[in-house]
Amino acid sequence: MQTDSATAIFYTSLLACVPLGCVYKNIQDIQKRLALGTGIGILIALIICGPKAFYTVFLVSGNIIVIKCCDKRFVHKMSLSFTWMFLLYLYFHVGCTKYAGWLFQTLSLRLVGLAFEIYLYDQTTSNKTETKSAPHKVPASLLDEKVTQLTAADIATYAFFFIGIHKGPYYTWKTFNDHINSTVSVQGDFWVVTGQKLRKTLLLTLGYFALRSNYPISTYEDDEFYTNYGTDYRFLFCMPQLVIYYLESQIILMITTSTCSGAGFGVYPAKSVAVPGAGPTRPVVGPELSPDKEEYNFSMLKCFDNEKILMGPKMKDTIRGWDMATRYWFAQYIVKNLINNNFEVRSACSFLLWTIWTGSTIQDTIMALTLWVYIHLESDYSQLYSESLTGPWDLGFAIMRILCLCYLTPCLIIEDWSVALRYYNSIYWVYHMVLGVLTVAAIAIDKRRARVKFVSNADALKDITASKSKTDDVAPSKPENTTQDIRPSTSGNK
Repeated sequence: MQTDSATAIFYTSLLACVPLGCVYKNIQDIQKRLALGTGIGILIALIICGPKAFYTVFLVSGNIIVIKCCDKRFVHKMSLSFTWMFLLYLYFHVGCTKYAGWLFQTLSLRLVGLAFEIYLYDQTTSNKTETKSAPHKVPASLLDEKVTQLTAADIATYAFFFIGIHKGPYYTWKTFNDHINSTVSVQGDFWVVTGQKLRKTLLLTLGYFALRSNYPISTYEDDEFYTNYGTDYRFLFCMPQLVIYYLESQIILMITTSTCSGAGFGVYPAKSVAVPGAGPTRPVVGPELSPDKEEYNFSMLKCFDNEKILMGPKMKDTIRGWDMATRYWFAQYIVKNLINNNFEVRSACSFLLWTIWTGSTIQDTIMALTLWVYIHLESDYSQLYSESLTGPWDLGFAIMRILCLCYLTPCLIIEDWSVALRYYNSIYWVYHMVLGVLTVAAIAIDKRRARVKFVSNADALKDITASKSKTDDVAPSKPENTTQDIRPSTSGNK
């Protein structure tokens, strides 16, 4: 369990970044802004990590060496291997608090994402790229030539930049560079947006404390929870815990995005269609106009799509709507541009790397395996759709999705693996049993459909053969050993 002091330090430093972002915005000189932003980020790392802040320097320095020295064709794989091996060493040998782990995860996404940006730019602009190994097509607006000309100081500045260093959201180096060179981020007044975010944060905080006081997380450790209550109550107890976890995630990222809007970070013209994590997807031609002459927004900072999270109906919709910037990182770099294989293998690789990234605990492993199986079962059963049954199928998917999220909630909030296993043993791993039955049914359905398809193809082949034989029997045949004289007769003239 995290100590109260660690929690207080984390949220105090997180809230302090909001006024610091406003101070940062008022600085006109670019070099002074970079120095202040990097200095605040290093100070935050020292406060949250304590003596283990040394490992942040080791992580950044190692990636600088990899990025500067490795061949651009393999720099992304080398950076990914080094960083994920470092995370395993950090989790299992060094140990760290939950909040320090979040900071290391943020640094990892930035540094490895930078290596992927370099690789994608090199492969996209190179004429020697083979078709079979070409990366997934990336819009030109997401690439920047300057990414291949970075110095060690540039990489360190990007890694330790204070905006989003606590727990995201992730943003690319191109987004960071756009912000540094933008005049709108300095000229515009975005306090109205910041005030709206802070008011929403206050409402979310009130709801969080109201629920937490009635449903404490320590209940999972009480013996009475397992002796005085039935399996149904223990399962349904996860529903308020899921809402509490959702509110906590919203609060953290809402405060972070308040810092972004206060500092003018992530503001783009509306016509550039900026998306979370990636930045603008459409290039804007011409000089940068002032906010009073062009519409600007912070759509790149959107972290949650509440409609997809709440309504679904499918689990993939929920995953796409949760922490959208992080989801973009795994989808763009791991699923699309790491290995060339079928979707099942690529998604399995993505879940494996996500498990290592989040902490490599038993709870993370349970959640990753469950979600991977569930998503592919959902895809298989979606093929049974018919136009008249779309509504019932969507309702069924929505119910199964909510039950799956509730079932996996202990993996998200319980830090002691023995407590998590005790809880799942108490409810007899009921949802995994349901998934097992659905998996067997899906296999049986696939075999039956394959057999029906084979029989249909065989019957069709027989019909074609029979039709051809019948046609041959009806056609007139030529007499054997006879010749037909086609010359005109001359008997009449004789």
